Amino acid sequence: MSVQQKTREQIAEKDKWKLEDIYADDALWEKDFNHVRESIPRLAQYKGRLHESAETLAAYLKESAALEEIIGRLYAYAHMRNDEDKTVSLHQEQYDRMGGLLVEYNQTVSFFEPEILAMDEQHLRHLLESATELAVYRHYFDNMLRVKPHILSEQEERLMALSGEVRGAPADIFSNWDNADVEYPIIMDEQGQDVRLTNALYGKFQQSADRRVRKDSYLALHKPYLEHRNMLAASYGAIVKSHIFNARARHHKSSLHAALNANNIPVEVYHNLIETTRTHTAPLQRYLKLRKRILKLNDGVYDYDLRAPLFSMEQRLYSWDEARQMVLEGAAALGDDYRHHLEKGFKERWIDVYENKGKRSGAYSSGTYGVHPYVLMNYNGTLNDIFTLTHEMGHAMHTWYTINNQPFVYGDYPIFLAEVASTANEALLEKYLIDRATDTKEKLAVLNTTLDGFNSTFYRQVLFAEFEWRSHQLAEEGQALTAEKLNDLFGSIYQDYYGEEFTVLDETRALWSRVPHFYYNFYVFQYSTSFVASAALVSKILEEGEPARERYLNFLKSGRSRYAMDTLKEAGVDMTRSEPVLRTIKRMDALLDQVEALL
Repeated sequence: MSVQQKTREQIAEKDKWKLEDIYADDALWEKDFNHVRESIPRLAQYKGRLHESAETLAAYLKESAALEEIIGRLYAYAHMRNDEDKTVSLHQEQYDRMGGLLVEYNQTVSFFEPEILAMDEQHLRHLLESATELAVYRHYFDNMLRVKPHILSEQEERLMALSGEVRGAPADIFSNWDNADVEYPIIMDEQGQDVRLTNALYGKFQQSADRRVRKDSYLALHKPYLEHRNMLAASYGAIVKSHIFNARARHHKSSLHAALNANNIPVEVYHNLIETTRTHTAPLQRYLKLRKRILKLNDGVYDYDLRAPLFSMEQRLYSWDEARQMVLEGAAALGDDYRHHLEKGFKERWIDVYENKGKRSGAYSSGTYGVHPYVLMNYNGTLNDIFTLTHEMGHAMHTWYTINNQPFVYGDYPIFLAEVASTANEALLEKYLIDRATDTKEKLAVLNTTLDGFNSTFYRQVLFAEFEWRSHQLAEEGQALTAEKLNDLFGSIYQDYYGEEFTVLDETRALWSRVPHFYYNFYVFQYSTSFVASAALVSKILEEGEPARERYLNFLKSGRSRYAMDTLKEAGVDMTRSEPVLRTIKRMDALLDQVEALL
């Protein structure tokens, strides 16, 4: 007998996120949607007039910000309703309509940046100093002037806005295929029961002590990706071309320069991360040898062996209440205020807890200004799921502190900082679990999870970042990104990092084709930089106490009020240097020493 996924209606209300805090019903969403559509044309009255006076500039900024705040709520509601159940056509339609609305808005306001940048800089400074309500925008305009060489003419900006939906289409195509159309094969679980594989079950099966289950689920999950490899190569190739188009249209040296310039991140940070990590893969390969020895993998280590528990305790499943309590206790070092708001998130249904039919796979945090953040989970009760939960709640708390301490113009945070708060929570949970461990087996189980984090969040993401950079390089050289070429590239990088003990299967070579983050334009490297930065920040909090905690909370509150590198330096970490990366690598070696000593 096979186990069937629950429908959305079968999930208890208390375990669903409360999107009614954004809109009580679809009718109110529709009302705001129509209001925005009717209001957008009014912004055109400011075209050609922004230079006239401080009052005119302030009026435009006030009206556009008010509309953008509503658009943010509309989009948040539409995408989360769609993600909770992609079989509901109304929510798919709402999400699709948002794409058109965003294009319409961006097209209408496309005059703004070119007009500001065409203005004499001294005159702009004079306007900013002439009205108190414009003082808050100084950093905003400083950043705009910084990217002036990459802002196009009004007509060109209009064309870029018009093409936005088309350029984003490959990501939408992949997402819809990956989340709604893919049906994985039926496999046999540990009890001999036939189950239809899902993404959430895959995560659970990859942690099974039964190698047959791990292998079967691994091969089954990758089956549709191998079968559709040419379509997926075309889809990925199209998003890469979109990134290259944007970079060349805006006069950047490369797609990497374009992606990092948005947040003023030097490309040296990216290259330094890859070069330093690539030349220090010894701890990763030592970790594989440890896995091979403990799990008795006589035929070598495969990708489906990397998440298997090294120690039996990790197989225990935890209730949702247990997970909640562990996340709260783990974050205790961040202080009472942090814990209070974290607990509020659990009580007030910020979280969509369980998997259901049609629900987006994986996990994420999403927020919109003026409303509390939300977290999507597909909770199965594993220790890994609890780490995912504390990770996503780290994002949520970052959002909470930002939107409650910054004006709308700075009311989110750069992608470069996005993963710091989440991985800091993971590090704190690891320490809490190690400290409370009552015996050697329990301590080994937590060290196992910690080492798995070094693999999955640090080394693996650097590996992904190298693949993303090199595949963009190939396309920039005019080479076609065929499935075979992408498979060869990914497989060779994988082999380099994991070493001679590791066997690269065809499924592993094609793993790139199922990573949604490759559609996010040089996003994945920030998991690794954030892992490095958060480790440094957590060490300071645990060593210094209140002064470091205050710096950390100020970091969470900063939003976009400063450049990302400056915000991180103020908190105590300089990612332009190799030292934080090397310290992280040495930390993994030290953890391996601890495990060896306990065995």
